[in-house]
Amino acid sequence: MRVVVLGATGQAGRVVSRLLLEEGGIDLVVCGRNESRLRALESSLSDNGGSVSTAAFDLSDSARLDSVLESADVVIGATSSWRDGPWIAERAIQNRTSYLGIYMSTPEKWTQLRALQDDCLKQQVAVVDDGGVHPGLAGAMIRFVNEESPLAAAWVGGKFALRWSALDLAPETILDFVAELRAMDPTLYLDGEWVRGYRHARRFDFEDGRGSTSCVPMCLEEVRELVKEVPDLRSAGFFIAGFGPLVDYAVLPLGLALGGLHPSAAARWVWWGLRRFASSEECAALVLQAMTRDGRQIRLRVSHPDAYALTAIPAVAAVRQLLAAPRPGAWTQAAFVEPRPFFESIQTRGVSVELEGHAL
Repeated sequence: MRVVVLGATGQAGRVVSRLLLEEGGIDLVVCGRNESRLRALESSLSDNGGSVSTAAFDLSDSARLDSVLESADVVIGATSSWRDGPWIAERAIQNRTSYLGIYMSTPEKWTQLRALQDDCLKQQVAVVDDGGVHPGLAGAMIRFVNEESPLAAAWVGGKFALRWSALDLAPETILDFVAELRAMDPTLYLDGEWVRGYRHARRFDFEDGRGSTSCVPMCLEEVRELVKEVPDLRSAGFFIAGFGPLVDYAVLPLGLALGGLHPSAAARWVWWGLRRFASSEECAALVLQAMTRDGRQIRLRVSHPDAYALTAIPAVAAVRQLLAAPRPGAWTQAAFVEPRPFFESIQTRGVSVELEGHAL
């Protein structure tokens, strides 16, 4: 099976590429704009065995992109901007190649991707986005528990701590990150109605030794579609932890205000603040707090010490299902994957999956 990774030299792209080779039976093509970085990545991957080749080009070169995709089974979008996702998906469909995007969740992106539904069905390929962990896991966690015990309420909290001072991020990635924060929609589904506002923050215990953490609502496409599909689900939402007091209450407000006028300056300010003041710990965890229709409380915790690993491992698990059964259509990762095999797969890769305090 041939898998193409676009943006392979990025933080998530490198880990995804390594994990794909470890899967075995993958003919991997790693792509990016910088040829020297691609050669370095190819060299680092050579110890993992398998077949690796490189292709250096810009995504705006549609002819070059098509030439890479025409013989691929799956293409993974791990570039710096979510705006690349719909473009890659369009080219993938034309080349009858299935697609997985590891991008932020935005209404604009999903308007474009949903418009590709008929083309997906015609070409018999799957277009999957909101891949990885955030978005990607929250909806899958709710679906997994709901299959066993129908739910009336489901809240998922996420905490992702990075050692920002050690990261080497492209300027486009930082710009996209600031844009994501500015576009953040604090909407959730509460008692049968969509409500909006940071006043609906909830506390989650991520079992990181810091007690409960306040998390603010952040609307994801995978939660919106769940509410439509599960009529008995009366309350649902995703919530995200902050970066620490100085960043949350000083750096970010100024950066977000500046972002509308001078995006580049805002990105530099936020990047400086994260590297200077954000926590230096590394961890990634999601916690589902759920109530069944018969009133029972259920808790599911998914975690890994490395946030980029917790992005890449679910993405690779989704690719495995894409290669095995590429169900045609436009999907979120959470809706596409079969929940139990998906969580069993990520657990074998070192992700901790604990249901009611016990391993899956």
